[in-house]
Amino acid sequence: MLVLAPRIAIPVAYAGLFFGIGVYIPFFPIWLQGRGFDAGLIALTLAVPFGIRLFTMPLGGLVADRSGRPRATLVVYGLMTALAFCAVALAPGTGLMLVALAIAASFWQPSLPVLDAYAVARRAEGVIDYGRVRLWGSLAFIAGNFAGGFLLPHLPKDATVWLIVAGSLVAALAALTLEEMKLPERTARAGFPRIPRTLGLAIGAAALVQASHATLYAFASINWRAAGLSDSAVGLMWSIGVIAEVALFHVGTRVTQRLGPEKLLLIGGLAGVLRFGAMGMDPPDDLLPVLQLLHAATFGCTYLGTVEMVARHAPEGRGAAVQALAAWATTIAMALATLAAGPLWQAFGGHAFLFSALLAGLGAGIAASLTRR
Repeated sequence: MLVLAPRIAIPVAYAGLFFGIGVYIPFFPIWLQGRGFDAGLIALTLAVPFGIRLFTMPLGGLVADRSGRPRATLVVYGLMTALAFCAVALAPGTGLMLVALAIAASFWQPSLPVLDAYAVARRAEGVIDYGRVRLWGSLAFIAGNFAGGFLLPHLPKDATVWLIVAGSLVAALAALTLEEMKLPERTARAGFPRIPRTLGLAIGAAALVQASHATLYAFASINWRAAGLSDSAVGLMWSIGVIAEVALFHVGTRVTQRLGPEKLLLIGGLAGVLRFGAMGMDPPDDLLPVLQLLHAATFGCTYLGTVEMVARHAPEGRGAAVQALAAWATTIAMALATLAAGPLWQAFGGHAFLFSALLAGLGAGIAASLTRR
């Protein structure tokens, strides 16, 4: 079997995962709208994967730790995600499509914390620089944005889903070339790990800040199209934020060492108050690219802070399980925020972003208490 160097295989695995996400976030809501879904049903559909992951997310990391074979786990997760999204595209009705989407969610998102734990473990061995391999995921997200914006108008209507399938297959094939990391037998037998109080607070803060993106993910593309932006401009708007995120990840290791994870979480929350507070006040189109640049802080700083907190405080050999539990907490917050986003958007339109600013402010408050510790 071909085994690639971690500095090659890990970035490709991230790229496959995030290419699909780069298509899904901006254009899957538009695909749903094309199938006749209204705002409430779109929000419900987007919330279904979050709800399913409440059960599957912590199990995803636990399976990787318990089996002691994260590479094999990543391969299975990638293949199952691809198969489930095939069913999403081919489903004849809404009910079956939602079932297929729920199955896809059971495998897709748990892949990321398992890959994060694998990458952090290889970083600890001095094999890779985490930030610089993770940025390839962000670059692939941009590629997904551009592929959606420039290609989808010229492709069949279900091409949105088939692009996600392609990304999942790339992630599975890249994982297949990774070197397996066999965990100690005592780790493989262990159950759910205990979470220290400091880490629990950090996970709660990160979950709130990440959940502040729910309205953005569900309705920003629809809102921008209603304002007259083309599909290519919508894709460009998403790309601007991720370009800033890539720049952050390029220096992510140094930034994390300089500031520490607690301050990164605080910066992410405060930036969310600014970003979504401004979006809730119906800003002019010329200001949107500037607000999108804040994605480097609202998502990027929060993400780096969470990964580093887990790396510092998780029990030895339990990185995948704790990363999955952190993602699980974010899933809970994101599911609730997404469900709330539909009625809020129907009632208040763009002013629903003020609710996002409130969530980010709550997360910043918890992060501030951690910096004082």
